[in-house]
Amino acid sequence: MTTEIPIPRYDFYQTPSELILAIYLKGYDKVKDDVKVDFETTSIKITLPPLPSGPSPETQSLTLSPLASELAPGSSFRVLGTKLELKLQKGEAVSWPTLLADPTKPPVAQQAGPSSSRAAGASAVSGGASKSESEEVAQKKKEKRNWDKFDVEEEENNASDPNAGGDAALQKFFSQLYGDADDDTRRAMIKSFTESGGTTLSTDWSNIGKQTTPIRPPEGVEAKKF
Repeated sequence: MTTEIPIPRYDFYQTPSELILAIYLKGYDKVKDDVKVDFETTSIKITLPPLPSGPSPETQSLTLSPLASELAPGSSFRVLGTKLELKLQKGEAVSWPTLLADPTKPPVAQQAGPSSSRAAGASAVSGGASKSESEEVAQKKKEKRNWDKFDVEEEENNASDPNAGGDAALQKFFSQLYGDADDDTRRAMIKSFTESGGTTLSTDWSNIGKQTTPIRPPEGVEAKKF
């Protein structure tokens, strides 16, 4: 006699072509040769033999149906000490939002539409190559710009704009520089400009933060203390 049991706790991760499912059942590694898994197109049936020290002498089974999408031939499984691990071969390269289908929604392949294979490919890159792209973006955010090497290019229409160049252009540049800077760069700008009496503007907080910025007047001008 076989008793149907509820679906135990499980989790999964996936690639475009496979879904690796872990079903948490303990002790079946001792009778792993008697564990059977039948893979159908839209369902999986697992047959579990009685455990030597288990509470039930009967064979148990559990059914996963209907699956979120169809399976292709070639799925496999292995029995470990604390879980059953199933490697499911996807029939289509689409991402499964859940293991089991929602009866109120169309199958995953239909939701994805004609471009499902392309979308799944992008999802796969997300797990592999795309991961490095996101890490690169995060790294760029962490990097601090060396504003001391920032070159200012004059606009081509400076000649026709009466406000271009001079103090107006300089003020605009410093406003943009301060607005785009990170917290350390802003601290360095304020500290260096204040301590030097407006004669020095630095963005390097690693140096400015360690010492007082000296006053450096233009050549031929003498700094006076009041």
